[in-house]
Amino acid sequence: AGTTLRRPGSRLHPIRPVSEVAATKRLRGLRPPSPPGGVTGAETPSPPGSGRQSKPLGGWGDRVPPTAHVEDPTIEQLAAAAERTDELAVRRQLFGWRELISTAIPIALIAYFARNVDWSDAFATLRRADPLFVVAALFVYYLSFPVRAIRWARLLREGGARVFGRDLLEILMLGWFVNCLVPAKLGDLYRSYLVKRRFGISLSRTVGVVVAERLLDLFVVFGLLVVDGYVAFGRTILPDLNILYVTGGALGLLILLGLVGLYAIGPRLGRFFPAEVRRIGRLFREGVLHSFRALPVAGPLTLLVWVLETSRLLLVLFALGLYLPPSQVIFVAVASSLLTTVPLTPAGFGFVEIAMVYVLTTGFGLAQNDAVAVAVLDRAVSVFSVIVVGGVLYLRTQRTERIGAGP
Repeated sequence: AGTTLRRPGSRLHPIRPVSEVAATKRLRGLRPPSPPGGVTGAETPSPPGSGRQSKPLGGWGDRVPPTAHVEDPTIEQLAAAAERTDELAVRRQLFGWRELISTAIPIALIAYFARNVDWSDAFATLRRADPLFVVAALFVYYLSFPVRAIRWARLLREGGARVFGRDLLEILMLGWFVNCLVPAKLGDLYRSYLVKRRFGISLSRTVGVVVAERLLDLFVVFGLLVVDGYVAFGRTILPDLNILYVTGGALGLLILLGLVGLYAIGPRLGRFFPAEVRRIGRLFREGVLHSFRALPVAGPLTLLVWVLETSRLLLVLFALGLYLPPSQVIFVAVASSLLTTVPLTPAGFGFVEIAMVYVLTTGFGLAQNDAVAVAVLDRAVSVFSVIVVGGVLYLRTQRTERIGAGP
């Protein structure tokens, strides 16, 4: 027999084992009386006159959304069990045998293309790297994360969420950390999941916002690729780069058709699906489309992100005592970033390095050992440093959760 709960103005409903989505839906419908002093559930009161909203206790391990209050202990146990199931499912998807295969692919690619590389010369170039410029490259790169967090928060606020960049910075870093370890940008799913856990925002809506964020990046990257490619190469474009332009153009067309379909056809198709699927689809659609209302703010922030990304590569070149014209630096930076979307490997590992060396040598006349050194140092800054910093954050959050879930 299921436990029963009453919503104001509704019938009694039995509680059955349900998914976290359904459990959360029931939890949000509860309106219990406030205890003495006006403090409800898991909230701490704000000082009088502070003008701030009450803040929920706990961190990553919060078991209920901030707006929810548990009336029956059975419901809390049910929601906690559903959350653990969700978390295990996410972790199985993030850290499994497929990820081992995705790591083996780039290693095999690099081993194949690195047969003719003079590694002694490449490492000699790396040993000459100026540590001050390397630190500057790291600083500029990590400066892009607060900008990304502010942009993400602005997009989320279009859906009514009260979040700010400082609230999302650590979550963003954890998402980047996962993207550096697993393929298919699953780190974006992971950070959406963390936002759902911490702030109680619908996962479907959050994923929709992340999709809109990625679309902004792709529009800027492809625009820079076309314009800057013409400036960098003139009328003579490397034949092997035509596939990059064709792929980018096809991707842009698919995105445009997808947005039109999402806006015009999505609501009509929703009538043929169950209510829960319609609800998830509606939230995803709103997350994507509402985010573009923030374009006057999010657009300039996106341009700033890519200025910082390009500056990172420029500082890497300076660290190695090399110089390329700004148009060529921009082209290499945006082309390599576009290749990080390849879903076969984490952060485009293998594809990005090979493409960077090819463009730098064949396109811009850099010596092979110098091009290899640039690729290695740039990826050390943009990928391996994230694995270190993100790994520390991940271990810290896991420790915080264990302490919060202690007896």
